[in-house]
Amino acid sequence: MSQSHHLRDEIGSGQGTHSDCMRSLLSVIDSRIVPQLLRDSAHAGTEPGSDATPFSADADQIAEFARLCYEADERVGRDYLDRLRQQHHAVADVLLHLVAPAARWLGSRWDQDQIGFSEVTLGLLRMQNITRDFAAMDRHPQREAPDRFRALVASAPGSQHLLGLTMVSELFAADGWEVRVEVASTEDALFAAVQGSRYDVLGLSVGLGEQLPTLADLVARLRARSLNPGMAVLLGGVALTTPEPTTETYGADAVCHDPVAAIRVARRLAMRLPQ
Repeated sequence: MSQSHHLRDEIGSGQGTHSDCMRSLLSVIDSRIVPQLLRDSAHAGTEPGSDATPFSADADQIAEFARLCYEADERVGRDYLDRLRQQHHAVADVLLHLVAPAARWLGSRWDQDQIGFSEVTLGLLRMQNITRDFAAMDRHPQREAPDRFRALVASAPGSQHLLGLTMVSELFAADGWEVRVEVASTEDALFAAVQGSRYDVLGLSVGLGEQLPTLADLVARLRARSLNPGMAVLLGGVALTTPEPTTETYGADAVCHDPVAAIRVARRLAMRLPQ
């Protein structure tokens, strides 16, 4: 069966009520398509070289790339990403800040009746093809097993950010880590996870301001229950963006908002290197 047929089957082939189709499409984009874009790049380098140029896409760039993926020849979309690569942007930056948002852009425009089902399907298929080839140009060799670190990635109790956690876990895996994503975001599930296996780093995503007052206590209890007494704790998430928190505030080892930077910080923590 072709990729197009697989995608149409998952979304429902555009059948049923319009609202049902929209919910199905948006769900598939968030739970399947965007994570697959990152899985296809599982060996892409996450460590930018010394000459890497920071990259973040604005709304116009995201819309332009998304339109190219369903309006133009597929080669045009490939050329667009190739130009970014020639400008020394890290592959992981481009995937996180351009390709994944462009997939969501397609879903949101269909939600608003601005593009049709066929355009969405064609755009997503081309993004998958382009991403796979683009990532293959810049493969990052995985570490040998004795050098691999172990990370647990989870949401703070009270919220779930499966798509975001999947993205982060794929980037860690691309850097050679052994990663577990804890999808059941309850205290008991987190305690069981850190007690059940030894992890070098715990990455905790905090999405709600209501979680902040008890966050320091949660971090302390997770450390106390961990099989690894030296487990490092790395915090991220939208609830920690303003005001800018310090590590002392919540008892963590670091707070990071950029997933690519978080991997570099996590590696230093796991290796017990100074920040």
